[in-house]
Amino acid sequence: MVKFGYYLLNTYVPELDGESPELYARWLEQIDAAENLGFDSLWVTEHHFRYFGGMMPSPSVLLAAAAQRTKKMRLGAAVSILPMHNPLRVAEEFAMVDLLSNGRVNFGAGRGMHPTEYTVLGADWNTAQLRLPEALDVVIRAWTGGEFEWSGQHYSFPKLSVYPKPLQKPHPPIYVTANKDPESFQMVGRRGHHLMTLPWIATNEIQRPRIEQYWSALREGGHTVQDKDIFVMYPCYVGASDTEARAGALEPWSRWRGFALSALNLEPGSEAYRRVFAHLDYDAIVKDSRGIFGAPESCARMIERIIEVVGATHIGLTFHFGGLSQDKVLKSMERFARLVRPTLRISYKG
Repeated sequence: MVKFGYYLLNTYVPELDGESPELYARWLEQIDAAENLGFDSLWVTEHHFRYFGGMMPSPSVLLAAAAQRTKKMRLGAAVSILPMHNPLRVAEEFAMVDLLSNGRVNFGAGRGMHPTEYTVLGADWNTAQLRLPEALDVVIRAWTGGEFEWSGQHYSFPKLSVYPKPLQKPHPPIYVTANKDPESFQMVGRRGHHLMTLPWIATNEIQRPRIEQYWSALREGGHTVQDKDIFVMYPCYVGASDTEARAGALEPWSRWRGFALSALNLEPGSEAYRRVFAHLDYDAIVKDSRGIFGAPESCARMIERIIEVVGATHIGLTFHFGGLSQDKVLKSMERFARLVRPTLRISYKG
């Protein structure tokens, strides 16, 4: 069966979201609601230095807090920007979260999308995608072995031991992002990781051939397709009707898109992403099922289309965006759990 996650890809609107303590309290309330409503997983992101995502600079910290409030949900990073950090440090942090959560971590890693974050934090954006596979190798080795040393193309360090080790054996499930570059999809597949992608940056139909490249690479690498997740992420607002959903989500979605464009406008080389966001107005994403907005029955049909077209096995839904009020976020989550998920007429067969 397809799994559903609660995905916190935040935009901070100070005049609507309140001061930082209030925002974090709202997130924790949303996490509690997701657990109680039966969501399968929680996913949090990493961004820095801007209202688009910047209130979540450390996914491991928020996941550690969530680990103490939840018992059932898997706890995932979507993503940890691995090439921007020392991979040994990342391995330590997520091993701690795995222990604190009694073995519920899903480790998601990717390059990220903002070169400025790398520059400010003293990392090289231009080699980030090249360093990602080796950084993943370092994390896996740190989690699974004893004392070791490393002399690779991008990382080197003397003989050492990394503590603690994660509870899950041989290690937590690893999800790696690929969004547009065919080689990225192939790399994730060859290595046998779960795939994490954002179909709404293109269309579901455009993204399908890229996902098929991932499946082909899995098979070529000797991995079983049915064992791997296709984790996709979408914004979601479930209203009492299509009209109410549009009235409730239109302005917050416009704000969210505006924050995304503002962040991208500061980044060199982001023209392709800027073109995508410039055309992602409410009506466009509903028409193409690139956002799950509408009455319960409309949202159910959109999700069925996504599962069928993209082959999704795990769907992360962002309910809190653009300063949407806490009351509307929680009502939308409840409508999804009570009125959408139970009515779905299709499940991924592999």
